[in-house]
Amino acid sequence: MVFQAMTYKYFFGSDKRSVPYLDFLSREINELVVITTKPKISGRGNKLRTNPVEDFCLKNDIIFKYFDESEKYSDMEYGICVSFGAIFKDYFLNSNPPIFNIHLSRLPELRGPSPVETSILNGNTLFSYTMFKIVKEIDEGPILYQNDVEVLDNYSSNVYKAVLEDFIRSFKSIDFKSPLQIQEGNVSVTSKFVKTDYMISKEDTIYEAKNKIKAFDILGPAYIQYESKIIKIHKYTEDNSDFKYELKDGNLYLDEITPEGKNKMTANDYIRGRQ
Repeated sequence: MVFQAMTYKYFFGSDKRSVPYLDFLSREINELVVITTKPKISGRGNKLRTNPVEDFCLKNDIIFKYFDESEKYSDMEYGICVSFGAIFKDYFLNSNPPIFNIHLSRLPELRGPSPVETSILNGNTLFSYTMFKIVKEIDEGPILYQNDVEVLDNYSSNVYKAVLEDFIRSFKSIDFKSPLQIQEGNVSVTSKFVKTDYMISKEDTIYEAKNKIKAFDILGPAYIQYESKIIKIHKYTEDNSDFKYELKDGNLYLDEITPEGKNKMTANDYIRGRQ
C-alpha cells in the first residue's frame, strides 16, 4: 500500500490588511499553516515588536512559523499571500509549490503598491482584484482568478472591505488547480504615495479634493493647512457645514476632522469652539 504524504494550504501575511483574510481562511481551511515575518526592532526605545498577524495568531491559538527564504515547504499544496512583508526570491519560488498573491486591481492594470488609492484618485467606483501566481517580476505572474466589485461610496476603507467580502463569497468556487492565464491588456504601474501627496491645496478642484479624502482615508488621512495648523480630514459633506475650505472652483465642506493637537471631532464642533 502506498501512502500519500499529507499536504497543507499555507498563508503568508504580516500586516493589518492580512488579518481579516487570515481570520476567514483559518476557519475555512483545516490545519492552515501560517507563515509570517520575524519581530522587528522599531519605535521608541528600539523595542522588538511583533506584527499584526503574529498577534492575531497568539490571541487565537493559531500555530505559525517565521518565514525562512532558504526553507523548502515540501508539504505545501499551495499558498495564499496577502500583504506579506518579505520578498520571495527566485530560489524560494522555484523550490516550492505556487503561492498566489491577492492584488487589488484587474492585472495587468495598476500594478505596484497603490492600486486602490490610484483608482479612487481617478474617480473610479468599479474595482477589481486578482489572484495570481507570484513570480520574480512584481505583479506579473499568471492569473488564477479575477473579479470586479462596485463600491459607490468609494472611500478606500470601503473598497478593501468590499473586496474581502467578495473573496469570502467566492472562495469555495476558486479552483486552485485550474490552468493559469497569462496577463493580457494594457499595463499600468502605480507608485508609492508619501505624506505630501495627502495634502489638499488651494489649487485643487473640489473633485480632486474629494478623491484625495476618499483615497487616503487609510494611508493618510488627507489634510489641509488652515491658519498655520494642519487639519486632517476624514470625511466631507455635500451639505453646507460651518467649516468650508475654499478651493480653485468652489468650497469644500468638511464633516469629520482631526485638528492639530486635538482629537477627532465634527467640523461644526471645531468652528463653534473657535467662536
